[in-house]
Amino acid sequence: MQGAITISITINILIIDDEPIVRKGISYLLSHTELEDVKIDILEADSGLIANQLFEEQEFDIVFTDINMPVMDGLTLIEKWSKKMTRTQWVILSGYDEFSYAQKAITLGVKEYLLKPVTKKMAQETLVRLIDKYRKPSEHFLNMNELENLIDTLEGAIWTLNEDIVKISLSSWGEILVSKEMEVSYFYNTLNNILSNLIKRVNKRGNIVLDEHAGNINGTNIAALIDSFQQNCIELIERIRRQRKGQVLDPIEFAKKYISENLSEKITLDDVADKLGLNSAYFSHLFKKETGTSFVEYRMHLRMEQALKLMDSSNMKITEIANSLGYEDLSHFTKTFKKYTGLSPSKYISSLEMN
Repeated sequence: MQGAITISITINILIIDDEPIVRKGISYLLSHTELEDVKIDILEADSGLIANQLFEEQEFDIVFTDINMPVMDGLTLIEKWSKKMTRTQWVILSGYDEFSYAQKAITLGVKEYLLKPVTKKMAQETLVRLIDKYRKPSEHFLNMNELENLIDTLEGAIWTLNEDIVKISLSSWGEILVSKEMEVSYFYNTLNNILSNLIKRVNKRGNIVLDEHAGNINGTNIAALIDSFQQNCIELIERIRRQRKGQVLDPIEFAKKYISENLSEKITLDDVADKLGLNSAYFSHLFKKETGTSFVEYRMHLRMEQALKLMDSSNMKITEIANSLGYEDLSHFTKTFKKYTGLSPSKYISSLEMN
């Protein structure tokens, strides 16, 4: 059975400084920061002009920039790009004699200020603070718990070849997201990350091998990206279907058969979900939706019907019948039987003998 889903996030960082030793040093410190479920991609620029060119091509989650650089300084960069890259968090690097520049940076929305020389503690504590801000839900970002629940649902739906669940889940999610003021590039990166996680999780189930580099999400707005992501999920279903060569596993039929064949065993919903390779919560929801009853109620129904058959057609004692159906506690069996039939086992057998 799968454990809790953990979503890895990728943080894109740019370090701008014309001094190689400073630039390389900060890069080293940041790349060696221990962060759970965070991948860090770091680029470096040795001038404001190079950074300006990079900003034309991509957006960064965090930018560390020196203030005092020739031709185009850090403040000019921030002033030009902070309104365009609204989700970027800026960190200025400054010497002792540049505090007046730092004050101006604060008016531009800069929240972090590092005094050179930058120590390991300074760099890593700053990075942790910035990533914590990145993780916090807001109208500009996605809630990580909601993402985990979505992946949970999508994984189960893809594995069981249920396109309807994929479409319904993404439709509901999409209605919420279109109202959020998110950067398209941020949402694009998130969807690619989700798709990668889905492929890895399906591959871990065994018997299915999906190309981890497969998938092509594209779109110019949130709605278009969701549609593209949905098509990628459906394509995963098609690839799984082709690999199974038509031998599609119906999880509910399998569950019914497994319960029926193991009435004498202490099987639980978790056991059956594990056999199917499904998350327990998702399997529970799916089972009730398809059968109209819960897993426990369905198993109890089968056990009571089997008990009635044994009482009708055999000379087994009540204790033997209870044991054969997985009830080690006779009183529990008696209470369940009476609730199901309205009669205790002994009275039911007596009614049979009278007839």
